[in-house]
Amino acid sequence: MHQTPIKSIKHSRILLSPLNWGLGHVSRTVPVIQWLLEQENEIIICCDENQELFYRNHFPQIWYIPHKGYPFKFKGSGNWTLDLLKNFSSLHLFLQDEKRIVKELVEKFNPDLIISDQRFGFISKKVKSIIISHQTNLPVPKWNILAKIWNKKLLSKFDEIWIPDTNKQEYSGKLTDGKLKNKHFIGTCSRFKNTLNDYPATEKKEYNFLGIISGPPPYNRQFLDLFIQKVKQTNQRSAVIIPEDLYDEKLDSSGITIFKSPNHEDFIHLLMKSKTVISRAGYSTLMDLIETKNKGILIPTPGQSEQVYLSKLHKDHPTWTFKTEEEFLQMDLD
Repeated sequence: MHQTPIKSIKHSRILLSPLNWGLGHVSRTVPVIQWLLEQENEIIICCDENQELFYRNHFPQIWYIPHKGYPFKFKGSGNWTLDLLKNFSSLHLFLQDEKRIVKELVEKFNPDLIISDQRFGFISKKVKSIIISHQTNLPVPKWNILAKIWNKKLLSKFDEIWIPDTNKQEYSGKLTDGKLKNKHFIGTCSRFKNTLNDYPATEKKEYNFLGIISGPPPYNRQFLDLFIQKVKQTNQRSAVIIPEDLYDEKLDSSGITIFKSPNHEDFIHLLMKSKTVISRAGYSTLMDLIETKNKGILIPTPGQSEQVYLSKLHKDHPTWTFKTEEEFLQMDLD
């Protein structure tokens, strides 16, 4: 990770909160938190219960404050723009209410700094506020120019924008274009950064395919069903990592080894024991695969323009294969 501007933050009390859109926003803050702790900062994480369970695998001693997630509701039809427009009123009200909550948190904890991962309401006028984002330029259709303008306006309210990529925009491409004040590239961010050296690289490959189910409902359930449908057609030994709330007893009869929200060490061992990861094409997933060196079959979530763009940007990557859901069902895994 690039050390600037993070290296300048020392002996500070920091309030941090990630977006509740799957666990990608949570996982990519892990190396940021690790670095800040090494600089003798105090960090208070404001998050929901599922996020706290994830964080405690890495930081059991940190102070956690219950903080609700944004009220996202998706139909699962692939029409993300329409779903977000329908949720706009409730999202806007929540954003305004979050600002009020942050004001109370500032008065209570007197922080020196606020760090938000893609939460536009986690900001303060009294305390320096930083946002982590890889979307300074939304990949939306030309007709939706208002979304681009609104996104840029919300980002510009923060004192700094930290982008998890290199200065050359190697992995985000046009997603991080745009002229915004105090925009910093902090390097790739993965929870597996600098941790794999402690594990044997020669670990026996027990699974040909490891599915990783992520994203907001109902898309995560749809992807789990897609993965099981495809992998059951092969003779290859496979495993899948799922969130706790997606588990039901029917999965045990699928012939696929099920792992429910494994802890950090178990997650690493699973990756090292697997030849190929099958996952959505989210930005945090790409950050993780850069570190783990697993081969990847990556399926963009239908209608999610960011993942579709990333699949085109990295279509020639030597170890990542991008497929639509239809192409994935038709490809030969044997």
